[in-house]
Amino acid sequence: MAKLLIFLIVVLVSACTKDVVTDYSTAVDYSKYKTYEFTAFTTTQATTLDGKRVEEAIAIQLHTKGLTAVNENGDLLVRHSIIEQSDFKSYGTSVGLGYGHRNFGVAYSAPVHIQEYQYGKIVVELIDNQSNIVVWRSTSQRKLTENMTPSSRRTFINTQINEMFKEYPPKK
Repeated sequence: MAKLLIFLIVVLVSACTKDVVTDYSTAVDYSKYKTYEFTAFTTTQATTLDGKRVEEAIAIQLHTKGLTAVNENGDLLVRHSIIEQSDFKSYGTSVGLGYGHRNFGVAYSAPVHIQEYQYGKIVVELIDNQSNIVVWRSTSQRKLTENMTPSSRRTFINTQINEMFKEYPPKK
């Protein structure tokens, strides 16, 4: 019974975790920002397919917040990246329950196979162009995986960027 209660608490807590984590400067007057531009990539760094999807999603969000895109001298510089990370999946784990003559038993077997997989986390930063200081930063906690289809990647990115900008500009 206690194990079932612990399992339910873990499930409940994990369901309550946020999809994005946002940090910002409380000393900044965000109403002064009217324009933005994306930071330029170096000549050797190409915009990836996902990078382009992220830019499009950010542009939509900033437009709905009243900011205008410009080619140079924007109030805000927008920098985004997809940080590559890896994790491990285990296969073969099993849990068994049994009941015998006045006895109850639980059995557990350890993972047999472990596989590494790659994923990305989206990071968006808004930088004050005058001071060159990051004033707002948001990071996706969900994983952009390699096996997503182009349409599911677009949906995932749009959803995450929407979550990031839900409370932009920050309230004082």
